[in-house]
Amino acid sequence: MTSLTLSHALLDEMLAHVAGLWPEEACGLVAGRDGRAVRLYPVENVHHSPVAYEMEPVQQVRAMIAMEEEGLELIAIYHSHPHGPARPSPTDVANAYYPDAAQIIISLADRQRPGVRAFTIAGGAVAEIALRD
Repeated sequence: MTSLTLSHALLDEMLAHVAGLWPEEACGLVAGRDGRAVRLYPVENVHHSPVAYEMEPVQQVRAMIAMEEEGLELIAIYHSHPHGPARPSPTDVANAYYPDAAQIIISLADRQRPGVRAFTIAGGAVAEIALRD
């Protein structure tokens, strides 16, 4: 994957989700087809932490089942860095369990101007990909 298409409406929905949970890290799944996002699935961060996230397992599974039922696939995972940069941390790299899904990271270090970047993470290798609208 070299790019991910994310509409302004979905980006706004994602930003509202993560901003609403600040100062905790927020997380969720992005479903779509052929690199084009069509739906978000916000998932609770069971850690309720400003420096770590783990998706609530039942919500995550329900979201993945809903995607399949709707004929969609997991194309990205998103989470926020409330005080850090919009780039993968060593923990993010170590916990990248879905190498075919993009990782969208939203920095809220400047809450008035969130930073949003996307990456692929596979086998410990990190590569930034373009976000298109």
